[in-house]
Amino acid sequence: MVLSKEQTALLDKLCKFLSSIRGTDKVLMVKRASLKRTKNNVIPPRREADMKLPPPQPPMQLYSYFSKVIVLRLQARDPNSLLATRLKNLAAPVSDTRILLRYYGLIPLVQWIIFSERNPPATPFLRLVYRLQNLANLCYYPLEHLYYLGAHKVVPMSDDTLNRVGIWSCRFWAAYVMLYFLQLYQEHRLLQVRQLKLIQRGKSNSESKEALRAEQRSVSEDMQALLVNTIINTAYLPLTLHWSVEKSVFPEMGVGICGSVAAVAQMYSAWKSTV
Repeated sequence: MVLSKEQTALLDKLCKFLSSIRGTDKVLMVKRASLKRTKNNVIPPRREADMKLPPPQPPMQLYSYFSKVIVLRLQARDPNSLLATRLKNLAAPVSDTRILLRYYGLIPLVQWIIFSERNPPATPFLRLVYRLQNLANLCYYPLEHLYYLGAHKVVPMSDDTLNRVGIWSCRFWAAYVMLYFLQLYQEHRLLQVRQLKLIQRGKSNSESKEALRAEQRSVSEDMQALLVNTIINTAYLPLTLHWSVEKSVFPEMGVGICGSVAAVAQMYSAWKSTV
């Protein structure tokens, strides 16, 4: 079989995407969203700093959440659906895989904290937001790991304690998500200022058109990334609030839909960043 250069490049990119933890998890996320409730990973704070947090693993997320929608639809038609049962049976190993892939998360998080302190963002407000996000994640990851170990009887823990650990883990995740909205708003304002300055530079005719076009492409790419991250964060918000309370009224179908939206958007972002 002979492939063209474009097909070969696409195949190479697909292999890199799926062989990375970031790529693998987002596929499983969409699938598992249809299986059963589970906490999910946080969203990377900054597109340009990949060391900040462990990769969010889009394929696993896609698998997780989209299959939740499928299972609920199948069970609505037939409560004894064999296909729904088989999909649900896959929920536990998919969930375990996703959590285990995040077990190294504290290491890149520490690396990101060091990087963000040595290379502070453009404004003092953003720096404060970053620090609060880092604090939330430093609480989130150990609690999620402890929850996983307790749920699998590796660490002895009562059911009540296990439930509290899981809820507080999600509350710190919810805090991160809300802080991320502040970051997105501030970064949008900075991009608007950058766009206005670019327009003024274009009117002055003091720079080459190629340089201005390159800068405009960069601004457009950052705007697009900001939009994608806003979609992801908006989809995560109801999930984090849902898992942060003991008795939530948020429907399981909503969990599947919101999780699938977040996973597809993260798969798009991960694919775009795969070289």
